[in-house]
Amino acid sequence: MNFFGHEHLSGFRRIDRIGSFPTSPWAEQESFHLKDTFLWSWHKGSRVSTINDWLQIQIGGPQDVKKKRPKGQNRIKSTKYTLITFLPQNLLEQFRRIANFYFLVMTIISLLIDSPVSPMTSLLPLVFVIAVTAAKQGYEDILRYRTDNVVNSSPVTVIRDGKEAIIKSQDVCPGDLIVVERDCDVPCDLVLLRSTDPHGKCFITTANLDGESNLKTLMVPRDLPTVDIQEMHKLGMIECESPTTDLYSFNGKIELKGGEGRVLPLSTENVLLRGSRVKNTECVIGCAVYTGMISKLQLNSRLTRNKNASSEIYINRFLIVILIALIAIVTLLYFLKRYNELFVIPKLTYLGDATDSYSVKQFLQDYLSFLILFNYLIPISLYVTIELQRVIGSWFMEWDIELYEKETDQPCVVNTSNLNEELGQINILFSDKTGTLTKNEMNFQQCSIDGSKFLFKKTRLEDAETKALLDINKFSASQRNFFQALSICHTVQVASGSLEEADSSGTKREPVAAIKTGPPEMYQISDITEESHNSSQQSELNVSHTIDNSLSGHPNGAGSTAVSSDVNPLLVSDESYGVERRKRPVVVKRSPNFARSNRMHNGPAIDPNPNQTDLNGSPNGGGGLGEATPNYRPISLQFRRSTSEKDLPQSWEAANVQAPGHRRAHSYGAPNAYLSSLPLSPPDRPPSGLFRSTSTASRESYAAPTFTRQPTILVRAESQRRKNEIRDFIFTLDYQASSPDEKALVEACANLGMVYTGDDDETLRVRIVPPHMDYKRPFAKPKEVTFQRLHVLEFTSDRKRMSVIVRDTDGRKWIYTKGAESYVFPLCANSSADLVSKTDGHISDFARLGLRTLAIARRLIPEEEYQDFLVELAQANSSLENRKQLSEECYAKIESNLDLLGATAVEDALQDDVADTLVSLQAAGIKIWVLTGDKVETALNIALSCGHIPPDAKKYFIIDCKNREEMLLHLNALDREIIFGIGQECALLIDGKSLGVALAEASSEFRDVAVKCTAVLCCRLSPLQKSEVVSLIKSSNENYNTASIGDGANDVSMIQEAHVGIGIMGREGRQAARCADFAFAKFCMLKRLLLVHGHYHSVRLSLLVLYFFYKNIVFMGIMFLFQFHTLFSSSSVYDSLFLTLYNVIYTSLPILFIAISEKPYTEEKLMRTPQLYKKNTDNKQLHWPYFLMWMLFAIYHSVIIFYFAFCLFTYNNVILNYGQTVAFSCFGTLLMWTVVIVVNLKLWLVSMYLSYWYIFTIIISILGFIVTTVIYNVIDLDFDTDIYWAYNNLLASLPVWLWLLVTCVACLVPDYTIRMLARALNIKSFSIFPGKQRKLKMREKFENTYL
Repeated sequence: MNFFGHEHLSGFRRIDRIGSFPTSPWAEQESFHLKDTFLWSWHKGSRVSTINDWLQIQIGGPQDVKKKRPKGQNRIKSTKYTLITFLPQNLLEQFRRIANFYFLVMTIISLLIDSPVSPMTSLLPLVFVIAVTAAKQGYEDILRYRTDNVVNSSPVTVIRDGKEAIIKSQDVCPGDLIVVERDCDVPCDLVLLRSTDPHGKCFITTANLDGESNLKTLMVPRDLPTVDIQEMHKLGMIECESPTTDLYSFNGKIELKGGEGRVLPLSTENVLLRGSRVKNTECVIGCAVYTGMISKLQLNSRLTRNKNASSEIYINRFLIVILIALIAIVTLLYFLKRYNELFVIPKLTYLGDATDSYSVKQFLQDYLSFLILFNYLIPISLYVTIELQRVIGSWFMEWDIELYEKETDQPCVVNTSNLNEELGQINILFSDKTGTLTKNEMNFQQCSIDGSKFLFKKTRLEDAETKALLDINKFSASQRNFFQALSICHTVQVASGSLEEADSSGTKREPVAAIKTGPPEMYQISDITEESHNSSQQSELNVSHTIDNSLSGHPNGAGSTAVSSDVNPLLVSDESYGVERRKRPVVVKRSPNFARSNRMHNGPAIDPNPNQTDLNGSPNGGGGLGEATPNYRPISLQFRRSTSEKDLPQSWEAANVQAPGHRRAHSYGAPNAYLSSLPLSPPDRPPSGLFRSTSTASRESYAAPTFTRQPTILVRAESQRRKNEIRDFIFTLDYQASSPDEKALVEACANLGMVYTGDDDETLRVRIVPPHMDYKRPFAKPKEVTFQRLHVLEFTSDRKRMSVIVRDTDGRKWIYTKGAESYVFPLCANSSADLVSKTDGHISDFARLGLRTLAIARRLIPEEEYQDFLVELAQANSSLENRKQLSEECYAKIESNLDLLGATAVEDALQDDVADTLVSLQAAGIKIWVLTGDKVETALNIALSCGHIPPDAKKYFIIDCKNREEMLLHLNALDREIIFGIGQECALLIDGKSLGVALAEASSEFRDVAVKCTAVLCCRLSPLQKSEVVSLIKSSNENYNTASIGDGANDVSMIQEAHVGIGIMGREGRQAARCADFAFAKFCMLKRLLLVHGHYHSVRLSLLVLYFFYKNIVFMGIMFLFQFHTLFSSSSVYDSLFLTLYNVIYTSLPILFIAISEKPYTEEKLMRTPQLYKKNTDNKQLHWPYFLMWMLFAIYHSVIIFYFAFCLFTYNNVILNYGQTVAFSCFGTLLMWTVVIVVNLKLWLVSMYLSYWYIFTIIISILGFIVTTVIYNVIDLDFDTDIYWAYNNLLASLPVWLWLLVTCVACLVPDYTIRMLARALNIKSFSIFPGKQRKLKMREKFENTYL
């Protein structure tokens, strides 16, 4: 199988038995084709391996240097077509549509028989529709192709045969050693082999993979030997599983070369996936394992199922009815023609003798001639007009200023325009809670410690019973142990690198000449000087001007400012050169196992020692640093890790920095890419003029002379000053956590005085800062507690907890566990039973307040037990089968007999206007289901506070249900509550365990009862359960239209399962927004999206569809009546030009315009009156009564037009100015002229929102008919019907104009009268016959009354 043109995968070998190596060399193995390596199955996107094969990949690639490596193995492809396949594949897709296929058949038939009209009348509209659609799809595919090329052509630094080279990303092969630098994207799936971090760590973000924006930590495989870069390709062999879609699993091992032949296990923490981005690590080297379309990112980027709007069901029904009517008309006319041929024509002697024989050929000719004549009953341009209307409508949503968030510069995004009208059909809305209804901004509020409840008061704790305030000096042993557990039981990273760096960035600095540039231990808090309050003010006034002057020179000039920054100068224009990030001192950290090899470059060697830089920016008195390194990399380079602070806007930052385009995979040639220098003093200030940013919390601003009246003011001011400094210091540390809860807990510990200052070679440092001491001012000897982190037992959705194993300074080993109380309490020892009971009561109290809770526990691990744990864990990690299961069993053994310390309670604030949004949607008839992973108590409190559950609603709980019988008892009881509590709102609350029973054993019963509830709250759900709930409701016979809204990667399955998926671009990343059909920034925007845009799009599409069928029936109804006066001769009353242009020019523009601008109500009224939303749900305006009403008007108009003209031409056809009778060609032209005017005026009459542009489109359509007909009738073609000069004669005839006026009035008077009466008498629309909905309501009323 040729995979995107790649003949083979270099570096891949399949093995059938784990641990066995083929004896043939790599050069021979390259001949394996992809079909010999994988078995693939097609899943509407990337291909996925379906067998459990294992791969062997040589580190560094094949050793045969003579044979060229194949190219394009890392190429990604998101396009649907190629130049060869575009035409056949696109045509195949388009002719799947009924209308397109129907017209194709009609065109072929018209070419095969003696057609009554020109075959061009069918061919030209078909070609137009096909060409427009093909052009649109082709253009979209070209855009995808260009995007792919940007990624595929990005430069990547690789190491092949010990030499560094720069190649295109698409040419990366399995086994290549890839160099990825800071803030760059990973070009393929890599096994991490080397990092500049001294502890072998690599920090990444994975927002493109799972939507999580937090910092994640990867590790170089433990015990990996240190070799020179030139020798890395001789390390050995990587053996791993075939690529799968699971982002969180990787099983493999490295078999090292050499006499020892050691095997090192590989897991997820050793793999950098494509789509992740390296952060806070200067450079890493990895071995490519999965490339191109088989990388995990591409395997997960498969296309989801096509979502179709429910309106298409009604369109297809109308098409079927029209098609049946067409067959009936053709059959009727055929038999009438045969009757005339047998009994009427023989009596008309002037027509000659009738034919005696009648063959099959004659039958086909007659029957198919009628079929060709009436094929315009099917509106061919309906689909292309609907598509244009949807695309333009999606632009209106993206341009809506009310759906735009100014803070993040984020407009609404429409990913699926063919679901626009579905926004107005929603019956049930499924919503996530965290990050959707709430902001996902966590704040530590309360805690339970040793059976006592405490409230968090920034720097102190308040006892809930005694109201006593406790600071860290007054903490008991249990309280210290509790917060010590919180400060070390986490995976938080300090982005600023170290405490000293944070100290330096948060305080004013000495003159540049005095700043130290050594390793981090050389930075001391006492090195920082304080400026007076006046100096701070002076700095505030002058710093912007000073820095702007210092940056005015060319970046590479002698006067340029060399800074340690994340800005790539190659991406900054000369005219707008500025500094993107805050200046910071350099901290050099060299990895003991990482040194870059000598490189062959033309530039001179650069001494990276910044101590040799004088104040004029010239090292050793020579040229400026910018002159020395404009375009070259150094020959011998020791990589250094510079500090990485959080990017904050500063007053001196340049405003016109160019936004970089596609981020390439390496940063070569940048002057500051590898060398960092201290900020130089501005030219117009003395050396001491480099200040920190001004702070209102400076020491002198609260000096004693300022306050002389009340001592309490001094105390309060000093307290506020300290709180501000603590807040600023923690902000400067910039904690990066895997979840907002974890970050909130670590920040709370820091506020109380236990400051987590980072980890150094897995040594966790916690600084104890009593309240009388300052974070940033010098003091005698700060107390610092250190722990050696031995293991991290990661949090998973199955375990619902995480643990760390640490060793204290006394050599004792502890395990600290933090997680959901339902998973931690069972792990606690029996001795903690009383404490568990008290803590559980406190957790319930916290949950009632809407707080998120976690339980904290620990225990001492004996040395013997720890050694057994190490052995079992090593065996689990070395296993290539069931590694995850074995590891979790090993974790479960050591996470036992824990001593409970307490519990935490964190608040998640509600989104803006969430209550108003939910209440309005409920008033609009939308039932809201909240699906969350939180506790029932927490979710219930949030649901009550945000308006999801009405305050007076009955609440029915289904908790801990274990089997089908219990579930049915609950459901029957709930059903009786709903039936007998007539008018009483009822809310259902169910936990994940009970829901699992309901979905597995009583799904239909649960669904039928739950949909009757006003609100449903499902708690403790997994992502899979969320999608199963949505799927269950979709399976109902009621045909509910569902929508799902969420903001995190865990909501993707729910979003994709619903009829309409809506994503929030929130703090949990953009994965939900990318997978959704619609996305915006805030939950409150959902109200406008549904009530305004959903209402408008439903009305517009209904009008568009009904009008298309109406105008074609008017058009063909006249043709049908004409046959009764021509002996059913299958003659056309229209010229072929009219048949061709009727749907393309004469009637297309006004309906398209009104279909994108119609507004039956103002936007303000729709927002104020949510009940109006119900008028369009269930596609009410596409039901049969509306369709039949339009069809009756179409029949009436065709009868009036035809017989008014027939009477005119029958009784007195001398209507021309020069007193002559009119020709037959004038009859068809006059009919066509009248049809164009009437159908356009009919649209004007039914439209609610009239604008000058809309009226202009109607006028221009009528003028379009006049102009094209005038031009056509002055040309003597004699091609079809002869209308030479016929239309000009009609235009010059005054009786014709008078007749035209009378006919149009006669046609439209009933329409106008009915509309005015409906308005005057306030007549509501009604059903002509009892439909399905009415029957269901009658049945429901009967059951409720007589049950």
